[in-house]
Amino acid sequence: MSTEEIFVSYLKRRRYTDTTVKNKLGQIRIFFQWLEKENLQLIGCGYPDMMAFIMHMRKENFSIPNQNLHLRAIRQLFEGLMIEDKATHNPVANLRVKGHVYRLPHNLLSTEQLQKIYEGYRPQTDYQIRNKTILGLYINQALMRAEMSRLELQDINLVKGTVRIRQNIKLAERILPLAAHQVLTLQEYISKIRPQLLKQSEFEKGDRLFFTYSNGQTVNESVRQLLQVLRKKHPELSSLHQIRSSVVANWAREKPIREAQYLAGHTHLRSIQRYRDVDLQDLQESLNEHHPLK
Repeated sequence: MSTEEIFVSYLKRRRYTDTTVKNKLGQIRIFFQWLEKENLQLIGCGYPDMMAFIMHMRKENFSIPNQNLHLRAIRQLFEGLMIEDKATHNPVANLRVKGHVYRLPHNLLSTEQLQKIYEGYRPQTDYQIRNKTILGLYINQALMRAEMSRLELQDINLVKGTVRIRQNIKLAERILPLAAHQVLTLQEYISKIRPQLLKQSEFEKGDRLFFTYSNGQTVNESVRQLLQVLRKKHPELSSLHQIRSSVVANWAREKPIREAQYLAGHTHLRSIQRYRDVDLQDLQESLNEHHPLK
């Protein structure tokens, strides 16, 4: 296998989506182009060479998060090569660019707005009922799209009323409570709707909770179509990530900070703290408006 084929195989074993694999391929190709320009060999790369690549990214105005994305892809490339005995060490094993750029969440939706979006979606078909179930998990548990695609039947515990969210590259594993109405909705979906959807597809779906009609394992395209439908009725909704940010912001405001951190799946306290910073910023703007400093 070629180096890229080894890399793709490694990523797929770790269950990355096709989109993520494509993005990571683009990142290592930038690294390959730099190696060729510098007349360097991949296997012979050491720590000084990686530091030189970081300097190159800085000159090209790569942001700190973007630099770390490229380093992570290169680190995974070497991990894959080492598994195949094509490399003996990983020069990027402990290399990260320090510094964090946290943007304050914006355009957040209130609990009332989120509930209006959920209640306003009235499904008619089996696929629309599936989409309503997905929407409920966005609005109540603040899931990310990748987490939605990875849900399996055994992750839902209808007796305890919980859903297990698996660990991924960004967020920690967590077990979240389901709202009462979600238990009934999921029970109907699992016992009635999902079996009907399985009959309409010729492709093996395994234990995936949600799936597409075709051979695709993720529901990314269906989720995009759902978003388009929702935006026509709710122009204040810009993205499904906006829903997650809004739910997490509500948790940060209403719950103890550590509990909110767990619910959101954040591994670092500062990640949830920035949602509280939004409230502080709003308060400061209100004070400035009504009591401006002369």
